[in-house]
Amino acid sequence: MEPEFWIKRWETGDIGFHRDEVQAGLSEFWPQIAQNTETRVFVPLCGKSLDMRWLAARGHSVLGVELSAQAVEAFFENERLEPEVRREESFSVYSAGPFDIWCGDLFQLPEGVLANVSYFYDRASLVALPPDMRAKYARRLGEVLKPEVSGLLVSLSYNPAEMSGPPFSVSKVEVEKLFGDRFAIDLLSERDALAGNANLIKRGLTGLVETCYRLR
Repeated sequence: MEPEFWIKRWETGDIGFHRDEVQAGLSEFWPQIAQNTETRVFVPLCGKSLDMRWLAARGHSVLGVELSAQAVEAFFENERLEPEVRREESFSVYSAGPFDIWCGDLFQLPEGVLANVSYFYDRASLVALPPDMRAKYARRLGEVLKPEVSGLLVSLSYNPAEMSGPPFSVSKVEVEKLFGDRFAIDLLSERDALAGNANLIKRGLTGLVETCYRLR
């Protein structure tokens, strides 16, 4: 689970976690979370997600963080945008249109970068991290985001005996343990998500639940 693990996944095309459609929970629940669309949204471990396009189409500016330069460059190519690239500490920052994507280690992101963020959206960040890193990630979000920031968290849960992550199984109990001391947590939905994840079926899963939360 070192950074090279994810960079290699992109290099070899082993990106079964990428989706060619907008996440259903985002389109369903985001209007409940973001009352003001002319605001900045933080998307950790963003890859080349089409969800960023969806957010921008609704008036948001998007601040993404991603380890793989290949993923970042693919996103801007898909959007037909030519980004300006600059160095900020250990990051390469790609900027074009409403998008700023910081290419580097999420845990090294300077605090000030998130100062003007109003919302966050996590579809594939928490479930990509092993237990110790999940705790570090949740603690970091609570420390650097302003108190008024809220967000949408999409999590997955399954029988860990059937498959080892990533994506990792993160139960409702664990979400409460990770975020409950700093966020109010609202359960928005639970749904069977196995049918739409053929690659996880091949890895041995017989059940998969996707859960959406609002964190405030």
